[in-house]
Amino acid sequence: MYDSTVLISHVVNDAVIEGFIPALLELMNTPASQLIIMTDHKDSHMDALINMPFGAQISILECDVFNPLAIIDTLNNYHILPNLVFSNSDHLQASTAVVADFFNLPSKDWRHCIVFKDKHLTRKQLDSADLYKPTYQLLSAKDLNLDTLTIGFPVVAKPKQGVASMHVQLCMDKNELITYCQDFWQSTTIPILLESYISGTLITLETLGDGETLVAVGGFEVTLTEPPHFVELDAVWNTPLCLQYRDTCLSILQDIGVGLGVCHSEFIVTPKGEVHLVEINYRSIGDGREFLLNDMAHYSWFDTIVRLHQGVKIAELEAEFGQLAINTHARIHYITTPQSGTIRSAPASFKKQTQQSVIIHQPLKKKHQTIQRTHSNKDYLSRLLAYSDCANTVDAVLKDAIKDLQWQFES
Repeated sequence: MYDSTVLISHVVNDAVIEGFIPALLELMNTPASQLIIMTDHKDSHMDALINMPFGAQISILECDVFNPLAIIDTLNNYHILPNLVFSNSDHLQASTAVVADFFNLPSKDWRHCIVFKDKHLTRKQLDSADLYKPTYQLLSAKDLNLDTLTIGFPVVAKPKQGVASMHVQLCMDKNELITYCQDFWQSTTIPILLESYISGTLITLETLGDGETLVAVGGFEVTLTEPPHFVELDAVWNTPLCLQYRDTCLSILQDIGVGLGVCHSEFIVTPKGEVHLVEINYRSIGDGREFLLNDMAHYSWFDTIVRLHQGVKIAELEAEFGQLAINTHARIHYITTPQSGTIRSAPASFKKQTQQSVIIHQPLKKKHQTIQRTHSNKDYLSRLLAYSDCANTVDAVLKDAIKDLQWQFES
């Protein structure tokens, strides 16, 4: 198949099924084009797509998607010469970059993909470029007694390749850190990154790039739970703080090598105005915010990302749409579980639209579902998304909606 678009996927998620797959299909070259999904979870992808109207245009191949050589071998065995290779998975950016480069297609630098996914390597690269000031240290499971500890307290401990705020914890002293390490290393040997705790406000920056030009779309100012855990509770689009530090954050990303496609990055702004990069996620923002951006933008968020991987330049997109920055007022609020247990009753989804605003409630857990609290974004029960031309309107409709949402649990 010489006119095939290749999507590399790990686990099923809404962004891929409802966002990127329709975009890829929409932008395929000819009616005879085929979308090839390569995954190590074939059955779950088949289940997710079985009722989709475009199923006939999709083939699903199973292989080890963490191994780019396995992907290339599978494509060659099926005589597939792709015209586009894409993934929105955190874990698969390096594999995807190698495969795309092998077939002489637009690709990210696979070295950057590896560095950005590994929080310790990210800090080493920032450190070498004089872009990182906090103290950090990597611990392995053999360091359980912390004999090699050189960093001062308090520290933030996290897996060096973690996701979704899972196992991220503030430790105030050595005893708390030893307990954290003992709990974490019961089931894994993944190294732990320690870094000195920085007090400040978390902001994000969402960027689009064509490999040469990188532009800022906007960012969220994020409210977190109180330490020792760091779960995102609320996020407001383009606050004054986000706008004030946008150029500084963009410059850091340019200096460290962020390039092709979409990127979601997080920064801490201290009370003194110092900006510290927390992490780079070389894919679209998640947790429902990608759909919020798609609704807010004056262009299709998903289509635009795919087009960048087709080789379209930022200048071409700006000629078509104007500036890619999104200036609508928006806020997203997460309802988190207060406990572990089984859900006895849950509110329904809804979308309410007026002349001034749109508010959407999206349940993420269902009635009778059992939840184990993890102090991460896996604890989200539902999310509320609101956007408007007026910031005060966003806050008002969100406040009204929150008070009407009732969840009940059986312990």
